[in-house]
Amino acid sequence: RGGRGIQEALNPLGYRLMHAILLSLGLSEEEINHTPIEDSNKISMHLNSYPACPNPDQVIGMGPHTDSGFLTILYTNGVSGLQVLRHKDDIGPERWVTVPAVPNAFVVNISDLMHVLSNGRYHNVVHRVIVSRTNQRLSAGYFLRPPIDVKVGPLSKLTEPEQGPVYRPVTWPELLNMKSMLYDKALDAIKINGLGSVRDDNKF
Repeated sequence: RGGRGIQEALNPLGYRLMHAILLSLGLSEEEINHTPIEDSNKISMHLNSYPACPNPDQVIGMGPHTDSGFLTILYTNGVSGLQVLRHKDDIGPERWVTVPAVPNAFVVNISDLMHVLSNGRYHNVVHRVIVSRTNQRLSAGYFLRPPIDVKVGPLSKLTEPEQGPVYRPVTWPELLNMKSMLYDKALDAIKINGLGSVRDDNKF
């Protein structure tokens, strides 16, 4: 069944991850049941191949970016190369950190719409890919996102009365279009200045 069978197998994992995240954000089981996760979320798949390069410092596997949906579930052939940007902290300055390649394990990245949905509590992950000097790297990314006509805004339960939502609702295609023009400033463009409100008919 190939890729379709793999996608169908990963759908339940994606929904379980979304369910766990909503629980961690303080939603009750009843509130989650009124959030149509299983009926509304979509999963797309991307396959990537990064050939070995004798001069890896002179090439880019994939440049710095964030993903646009809710979550990305990543599986690789065990060759490392994924790096995440760690901001300045008590340990050191801003830096790229290589994610260890754990055999038979998935890596889960928080994406832009989860950042919006959680009102900034879950931060989207800036990441890039570097190539190996000796080994080809293969990866399969599964992107959990809403349907194209669904607007995603901060959950009402996560907005403080004195602050309101940080972001206005946005559809996935609208966000993609903004990122094509604004790159890493797209989320800044949908920030709400001052108090805002969340529509009761938002699906998320």
